[in-house]
Amino acid sequence: MQDQLFSYYSTKGRCLPLVRRLASWFALILINQPFLIAASSAETTSSDLTTEKASLDSASVNNDTNKQATFSETVNDNVQTGSRDAEKNQLAMQTKDSMSAGISGAVSENGLTIDDVKIEGNRLVSTEDIMGVVKTKRGDKFDRDQVMQDLKAINNMGYFDDRNLQVVPELTTGGVLLKIRVQENAPITEFSFQGNKVLPTEDISKVFAQQLGKPQNLNQLSAAIDKVEQAYHEKGFVLARVTDVKDDPDGSVGLNINEGEIDKIVISGNKKTKDFIVRNAIKTKPGMVYNEKELTADLRKLYGNGYFQDIRRSLGPSPDNPDKYTLKVEVEEKRSGSVGLGGGLDTMTGPFGSFTVGDNNFRGRGEILSLTAMAGTGMAGNINSTLSSGAGQFIPNVPNYQVQATFVKPNLGGSDASMSVSGFGRMLPSLMIMDAQQRTLGAGVTFTKPLGNNFNANLGFTGENTSMQDVSNLDTSQNLLSSMATRAIQTGMANNAATATALAQSNRNSQLKGGTFVSVSPSLTYDTRDSMIDPTKGTLLRLSTTPSLGLSGASFAKLGASATKYIKVTENTTIATNIQAGTSFGGLPQFAGYNLGGWNGLRGYRAFTDLGSGASMLMTTAELRTRIPFLGQADNKIAKTINKHVRAVAFFDAGEITGNGTTNSLLSRATIGASVGIGLRVSFPMIGVIRIDYGMPLISTLLGGMTPRFTIGFGEKFY
Repeated sequence: MQDQLFSYYSTKGRCLPLVRRLASWFALILINQPFLIAASSAETTSSDLTTEKASLDSASVNNDTNKQATFSETVNDNVQTGSRDAEKNQLAMQTKDSMSAGISGAVSENGLTIDDVKIEGNRLVSTEDIMGVVKTKRGDKFDRDQVMQDLKAINNMGYFDDRNLQVVPELTTGGVLLKIRVQENAPITEFSFQGNKVLPTEDISKVFAQQLGKPQNLNQLSAAIDKVEQAYHEKGFVLARVTDVKDDPDGSVGLNINEGEIDKIVISGNKKTKDFIVRNAIKTKPGMVYNEKELTADLRKLYGNGYFQDIRRSLGPSPDNPDKYTLKVEVEEKRSGSVGLGGGLDTMTGPFGSFTVGDNNFRGRGEILSLTAMAGTGMAGNINSTLSSGAGQFIPNVPNYQVQATFVKPNLGGSDASMSVSGFGRMLPSLMIMDAQQRTLGAGVTFTKPLGNNFNANLGFTGENTSMQDVSNLDTSQNLLSSMATRAIQTGMANNAATATALAQSNRNSQLKGGTFVSVSPSLTYDTRDSMIDPTKGTLLRLSTTPSLGLSGASFAKLGASATKYIKVTENTTIATNIQAGTSFGGLPQFAGYNLGGWNGLRGYRAFTDLGSGASMLMTTAELRTRIPFLGQADNKIAKTINKHVRAVAFFDAGEITGNGTTNSLLSRATIGASVGIGLRVSFPMIGVIRIDYGMPLISTLLGGMTPRFTIGFGEKFY
């Protein structure tokens, strides 16, 4: 085998060995003479091999020239296999004819018994392995057709030179001694690899390790090449292939690997969007090895930006270098600008009207420019207070407004960092201070940069002015100061009406304290969730701090941490857990504190009056989220619709708040709570997920006791 050259050509991403010319088999002479498997003629073998090699080399060139831009597979393997099958059929006919002519003219095989079968000439391949493929055994009747099949089976092992495979039958007193003489191929001494970059040489070498020291075997070599290419493909390198295999007389075998390098990237179809928007979204760059998985993820993310209604990609051989590829990305843009007028009814803002204008591909640079304005009458505030409050009206029934302008610039300075600038003005009922209207004017800028390995860093700068307005006079159900003074006497915080009234007024002034602040907000996130909207597995970690300099008022700082874990139990069931904590230092104003209740607080309690607020907080939640059982198997349109848009939830909440003890005591609010319950998540088009939970308190509160209650909100409690 060392005097032969292996020549490979690529087709369908695989490498097939050159089928060496097979000579005619078995010249069976007389019964006491050996019959051989030998080349039919020496003078034709060399020229035929040369002609065949040239033909296959030409096929290799043609194959490379005709590589297509898609991943559709060719049928060249089948054609090549068909050629080899034809040669094998011809070989079988030649062998059978030769064998028949050699035996029939001498001694009849009838009655001859195989006395023994011996293997000669093997050194590295054990006799047991060879005899394992030989079906002729001692004691069998001599069958020339079976002997022919045995010789083919030995040759198909791949370890032997088929031109020197011999069968020598000898008459013995007991029948026929069948001697099979083999000549092993040259042993492999070394494997070398060229062209591999993304797959380490050590990993490739492991695939071929078992062939070292053994005779060269085309079958095993081809199988190992398939494994190497499969390893590439499983990692997403679908263009990788072994293009050439060479063996040297010293037993070394060298493999050349083409991993599928991208020569250039061509963007087309974009009229408004700049090329660099698409190029920056694609991590694959010229000179890198093509990875199907990475490109698919990049294009999916690019599509999610909303610039395009369709994205297509194709691959083809580079006109400058046929061994490399050109990646073509064709996009179809959609309208990115929008103007909207709307309105509705909200339990906090009341009937409202809204106006929005924006462009999410501003100037064709992927920038976002938007303006949103909303005004509400507040006439439905008492509805929310009835559902969520116990003692009086927590949310005042007053007019309100919100205005915000935002500009987002992705790929800041050509990097993977982004910048968001916003200015805002809000006049809304306070969700932290009872019977108060909160007005906030401010502006901020936030920078975001991915750090790799699922980490992202954020740095925000905000300046804002917040003022609080007392609107307790609009609450006709009670007098807030009088209620707080009465509570001060009941708890022993004051021993007479004057002291109690002064304490209540002082605390109320503290609740309504605002100020002007400049804040810096660095944060770090780690996110391995499989989806941002409806995750089923993965982890989300957040760590943040916000020191705030008080320009009018005391300075303070907040530190927060959150950990969320999703565990996929079945295809339709997920366990979601979250623990979050926050604390503060300095003169934290009450409007900036932590709330154990609220829209995303402990369920089973009234959102704003049963549980308190404070300077530090710890809260944990565990949920079992699942599709409603059996609906997915029902052959009913209504059942299928419910199964698609509705999920059931079982939950456990627990939490504790510290600090701000005087206010919580005067307002009869609890500082610790826990609950269990069940709920539904209903998904509505254009609205999103509405959350309906029914919770049962495990810890009683002064105002609410242990009465189970509904909690209604938008979206999941946590993501």
